[in-house]
Amino acid sequence: MSRCDRFETEGLLLVEQELPLGEHFSTCPDCLAARAAHERLRARIAALGEEDEPPVGWQARVWERIDQRRERRRRGWAWWLVPAAVGVAASLAALFLISPPGGLPPGLRVEIQTGTTIHRGGRVGEAQPGDLLLLAATTGGARHAELRVYRNDTELVLRCSTESPCLRRGEEMRATVLLDVVGRYQPLLILAKKPLPSPAPDLEKDTSAALAAGADVKLAREIVVR
Repeated sequence: MSRCDRFETEGLLLVEQELPLGEHFSTCPDCLAARAAHERLRARIAALGEEDEPPVGWQARVWERIDQRRERRRRGWAWWLVPAAVGVAASLAALFLISPPGGLPPGLRVEIQTGTTIHRGGRVGEAQPGDLLLLAATTGGARHAELRVYRNDTELVLRCSTESPCLRRGEEMRATVLLDVVGRYQPLLILAKKPLPSPAPDLEKDTSAALAAGADVKLAREIVVR
């Protein structure tokens, strides 16, 4: 007697479409065996890679650590104000000059320098296209340090350490970013004892990878350009 293959030719499609099976499939030994084998195979496939999955809630824990560090920084630092009338080079020099000498804990501060183009209708305190984002960081003696800025959490618009547009002197770093288009700009400072990993495709993956590599991530306030 030949083996019944109706489950492979008919029943499997019904199962995939989540449609009820007919009476034959609940009484035919060959179809019952084929369905059981199919369910075992699906269970094995679903279990593949489970050991490689990150622990449940890892993203929430990463952002909780970042938020805690951000809050400590906000309590411990005041914004450095830079006169809008001076040029970029003078602004960076002034930031160096007003910094207290040595021994500063790691941190990142930002300031907006108004551009030459006047936009009407913007809210007080908002950045506008053409403004400059001034970054001032202290490394706290970290061997490796990078300034990075993401736009809309997905586009890396700045990454530097000792090369242009970053300017580093001792434990202090400065950089400027032209806010050329509208969007949300998130500055961050990454510090580590070992070489830093290359940037990830987006802000969340970047900070997660840096923290996983043992680095310290400092987030400045987000800048919204309208």
